[in-house]
Amino acid sequence: MSLTCLAIAVSALVSTLAAAPAPSPDRGKPDDGRSKIEAYLATHDVASAAELDGLMKAPEDALMAIASDSKVAGLTRARAVAALRMVPSHGVQNFLLKLVQSNAKAADATDRLMVRRAAVVLGWMAGAGSAEKLALLFDNEDAEVRLDAAIGIGLTRAETAATLLHRQLAVESVPKVRDQIDRQLRALGVVPVEPEKSRPAKKAEPMRAGW
Repeated sequence: MSLTCLAIAVSALVSTLAAAPAPSPDRGKPDDGRSKIEAYLATHDVASAAELDGLMKAPEDALMAIASDSKVAGLTRARAVAALRMVPSHGVQNFLLKLVQSNAKAADATDRLMVRRAAVVLGWMAGAGSAEKLALLFDNEDAEVRLDAAIGIGLTRAETAATLLHRQLAVESVPKVRDQIDRQLRALGVVPVEPEKSRPAKKAEPMRAGW
């Protein structure tokens, strides 16, 4: 090969290398799967563990991150909380217990929706101390939050569940919440105690005149 041809070949190689795009700093970095789950939850509820597993292996960290991210749409965050029922673990339970405790008296619509979802998930998980933590939601002004708290407490089947439900029944004024508490007590095998109705005063018999 002549020197001229060699110089042309080297020049072409240099030009090709210069034109090639620089390697992305993220290239080779594994995708944590959160983006897939977040995009899916934006339009769907997770119906099964298999469905969630198809999006990402071991998704609990991603779900908790989505639920904690205030920049994510409220409905998507609530769906992430609900999806945590598919991956019950000690870490997930602690996350949900802290969520309930910190938002027990929440007034924000998204926070209320999230604790409602958390209440039902904790009920299904039936972990130690869940019933007592869920009873904190009875202090919320939203009747729907109190209703889901009753469902969650009933689902735990905890030894303290009936006591906690009876205590709320004694002060609850909203009919649909009272009905749900009644339903959960009966599911626990406990007949709700209705307040005694005051008996009408006995009519005094007219006095008879003496002989």
